[in-house]
Amino acid sequence: MGNRLYWTRALSQEFWAGVVTPLMFSIAGGLIEERMAGKGLRILGMPSLADERFLRCIGGRVYLNSRILEEIVKRIPTVLVRPEVLRFLPEAIRQDCSGLHVSFSSPQSLRILFRIVATEKHWAPWSNYKAFEKAARHVEEAGREFARVPVEGLSEDDLLERSRTLYRRMGDFLEVVIWGMVFAYVTRPLTDHLARKWGGDAQGRLAASLRVGLNGIRTFEINREIEQLADEAARSPRLNELFDSADPATVLAALRREGEAEDFRARFEAFVDRYGHRFLGRDICHPTWRECPESVFGMIRINRGRDLCRRNFELQKRKREEAEKGLKGRIGRGAFGPFKWALFSLLLSYDRKYFVLRENMRYFADICLEQFRRIYLELGRRWQREGRLEQAEEIVFLRRDEIERAGRARGDVARIVVRRKREYDQASRLRPAEVIREGEDPFEAVPGPREERAVVRGEVASPGRARGPARIIREPMDLLGVRKGDILVARCTDPSWAPALPLAAGLVLEVGGLLSHGSIVAREYGIPALIQAEGAVEGLCDGDQVELDTDRKCVRRVSMPPYPLDNRGQIE
Repeated sequence: MGNRLYWTRALSQEFWAGVVTPLMFSIAGGLIEERMAGKGLRILGMPSLADERFLRCIGGRVYLNSRILEEIVKRIPTVLVRPEVLRFLPEAIRQDCSGLHVSFSSPQSLRILFRIVATEKHWAPWSNYKAFEKAARHVEEAGREFARVPVEGLSEDDLLERSRTLYRRMGDFLEVVIWGMVFAYVTRPLTDHLARKWGGDAQGRLAASLRVGLNGIRTFEINREIEQLADEAARSPRLNELFDSADPATVLAALRREGEAEDFRARFEAFVDRYGHRFLGRDICHPTWRECPESVFGMIRINRGRDLCRRNFELQKRKREEAEKGLKGRIGRGAFGPFKWALFSLLLSYDRKYFVLRENMRYFADICLEQFRRIYLELGRRWQREGRLEQAEEIVFLRRDEIERAGRARGDVARIVVRRKREYDQASRLRPAEVIREGEDPFEAVPGPREERAVVRGEVASPGRARGPARIIREPMDLLGVRKGDILVARCTDPSWAPALPLAAGLVLEVGGLLSHGSIVAREYGIPALIQAEGAVEGLCDGDQVELDTDRKCVRRVSMPPYPLDNRGQIE
């Protein structure tokens, strides 16, 4: 690839799978540039790269500087650079890096370790997860602090000052959590590698169960609380009648009129008070559960009488314990067995800690992002009244710095918004390239008419086979139509979708990796899942009878199943 700069989105699409708005990118991307990339590269001894752009938004998608990724990979011990990590690099760079060897005891590795310990102790793997817990508490405190003073009573200057304060607070959080996420991407493949090498787990079946049924993952705890609300609704004839007959948007109004539902309403409102900061999508342009409580009612409605989350958690917990016991029996044999098992156990403990951290990161980030949304929507409403914006929500098409300047100088923002909306709509319709050269067109091609496909291929995120109707999910509210046994087909998933996923027989995603949210949820609920299934959303039709087969790494149209299925549509 020479010295020419390439940009890749293989890693960034784990977090920004779709088109990103300018406001969202200027918040999250700006903080990653400032609080992780620049600072981290200097500590790692790469000051010349610290001044380069690490992230760019090109054609509405987020890309990473491949040159920086390459230099980082070349400096860390080779044993940590598993194929799962190398796949985030462009092909030519991947080939160059696969032939390198850097040992833990090399002067370069020791210098990096010394810099981390001496400069930023909370970045070290043995302490980062503890720092995350403290940073998460600070985020929750900040959310409560800001909520006590509603944005409606603040002046425009105060709103902008609040956004600056929030930016610093979220930066403090991301500075800690970003390294925990790096450790998650390192410890998982290394743990799986040792399970194969020492434990004879050639197919990875035992390793796949080592991280399921864990306590402390907020997404799954929320799912179980939704299921408890659903169970309560299922036991009440009147609540059942309401959920069956009323539109989700009118259920809350009906509950407020009826004394019989007072206890349920109080529990529901307490639930929204705790978790209302969850977004319906991955971008700040989407509403939260607090703004759109009908989406939660929809989740309660489809989960009535299921009891899937609680039963699944107990099942997966037993699977995890059995897998660990099985590996202990294999690894612990022989003269060096106890030493190997002690080392494996230590690595597994960190693997699990950072697995939980990786999944919880978005939960706590959403607390800050909800406050940003409140601030900027309030500014948008004021600018709408002044005639500067047609709709308050259009403010998401401006960057933070543009909003700051427009707030101080009362500048014209309408023309910028019109252009950005047009660019956003165009980017939503086009297929972006995985890797692009600096200055190159980010789009591979403009898709032609919708092309139906008999077979869609992908990579395995969770093993198994299932048959059922395809349910195409293009937007969050489509989830309210999910029925038990559906095979969900989507571009990507979001944590707020999780309450609907236990009903699914399978999951097919166009983007994502083994540690993306959809993959984690699929493994937790034992759902067969494919990722990187390009063209699935447009290639399959809603209601198609399909078979998902991870052994063949494909999903295909089929006739009705000729062999037995279990009660979730998975092949027995």
